[in-house]
Amino acid sequence: MVRKSPVEDRHLLKKPQFDGRPGWILLTHNEEGLATALFVDSKEKTESVSIILDERVFSDTVIRAVRLSKDVFLAYDLKTLNGVHIFETQAFERRQETLRGILEMFHHPDLTALILPEDAPASAILRGYEYYDDQPGTLGAFLPAEE
Repeated sequence: MVRKSPVEDRHLLKKPQFDGRPGWILLTHNEEGLATALFVDSKEKTESVSIILDERVFSDTVIRAVRLSKDVFLAYDLKTLNGVHIFETQAFERRQETLRGILEMFHHPDLTALILPEDAPASAILRGYEYYDDQPGTLGAFLPAEE
């Protein structure tokens, strides 16, 4: 929900973007009705993720994420929450508040850690910055750290 483009005056919010494997975390139910978490990368490779998260958020929730390692993901944005497309109705900052609340209230990083970019480990490599405006449904702008 970000693309490489010029930063405009309307882009008032700046977030770091780190190097890793970008993709989506899908929280859903499998054929047997059991909660399941999947990571789908940008090449559409899908793999199961062992995660401790309250089952109430597994009704078609989609999180934009970057995989830093086997068991650490940076959670960047929330596209869908329990089947509701909040990207279209909430600005980036509000989606961040919702995502932060979900992680603080329902997530335990024992198996797989979902962390926000501002909590990235010191070893994470900065790729650049994402800039967002205050309008729902708009894409952010990305600028590399070095060009």
